[in-house]
Amino acid sequence: MKTLFWTGKLSLPLRLMINMGSVIAWITGNARNTSLMKERMKDGYNGKYSGYVHRYDELATFHYEKISKLLIQDIECRGKEVIDIGCGTGILSLIVLEKSIKKLACVDQSRLMLDKNREKCVSAGYSDDLITFHESDAERLIFDDGTFDVVFSNMVLGMIPNQQATISELSRVLRPGGTIAISAHGPAHYFEAIEAAVRSMNKRYFMAHRMEFWPRNEKDIQTFFINAGLDNIHTKRLSWTDEFDNGGEVFDFFASTSGLWWYHRLPPEIRNKETEKTRNYFQYNNVAKITTDVVFAFGTKKSDPNNRAISADAKSRAAD
Repeated sequence: MKTLFWTGKLSLPLRLMINMGSVIAWITGNARNTSLMKERMKDGYNGKYSGYVHRYDELATFHYEKISKLLIQDIECRGKEVIDIGCGTGILSLIVLEKSIKKLACVDQSRLMLDKNREKCVSAGYSDDLITFHESDAERLIFDDGTFDVVFSNMVLGMIPNQQATISELSRVLRPGGTIAISAHGPAHYFEAIEAAVRSMNKRYFMAHRMEFWPRNEKDIQTFFINAGLDNIHTKRLSWTDEFDNGGEVFDFFASTSGLWWYHRLPPEIRNKETEKTRNYFQYNNVAKITTDVVFAFGTKKSDPNNRAISADAKSRAAD
C-alpha cells in the first residue's frame, strides 16, 4: 500500500498543505486509485502534459549517467541476462551493454521513452539478438519466474505507488543467487525544485490531490527488500548539489526529468501559461541549485538446497 502523507523534504507550511490535500484525496477516493495514478505518470512521460520530456536526454543525461555508473560499478554483468526496469531513454541500458552481457531486456511504461531507447541502441549498433524492449508495468512484469541474473532499476521506485509490490515483482523475475540493484529517490531529492514548484502552483487545482511521488529512506527500502525475501541486503545513501547558471535552467532540468506529470490536474488550455509562470518563479527567486539524494540498495535472491527460489510467502509459511 502506498503512503498517504508526503515522505520527502518540504518546508513545514507546504508539508501541512500537501498532507491536508492528501487527506481530502483519500476521503474522495482520488488517493486510493493507484491504477489511475500510474496512468497519469505514464501520460506525463509520454509527453501528454508538457513537451519538456522531449528534452530529457539533452538536459538530464549528465544527471542519470552519474547515478547509473554509481549503481552499476560493483555489479558483475559479464555473460549475464539482465533487465533494466524503468529504462527510460536508455541511459543506464547503454552502460550495461558495454559490460559484455548475454542479453538485456528494457522495460518502461512509456512508449515514448522506449522508442528513444530503441533508436539510441540501434544507432550504437546493438542488434535485436542482444536487446529487447517491452512496454510494461513494473508491478506486473510479463516475464516468467527466475528469468534474469541481474535486475536493475534506476530512479524509478519513488514514482510507483505500490512500492513493496514492485520490489517483490523484481525479486520474482530474478534467478536464485541473482543480484538486484536499485537506485531510488531519497527524501531530499529535488527539494529546492519541489519547494519552488509547490509555492508557485495554482493551488485551486491541487488542494484535493495526493502528489504522485514517494521518496524513501534507507530503512524503508531495506524493509521492502526483506519483505521480498532477498538476502545479503546492503544500502547506501549519497547526496550532492548541482549548480546551474540561473533558475530557469533548473526549471528546464526539473521539467524534462519529470514530464510535469502533476499538470494532469490543470485544464489543457492553461498548462502552457502555468509552465511559463512557474519557470519565471524559479528565475526570479534564483532557484539555481538542485539536490540529488539517492538511496542505493543491493540484494541477492535466496535459494533452498534444491536451488529453488524462496519466496516471501514461502518464508512466512516456514516461519509458521
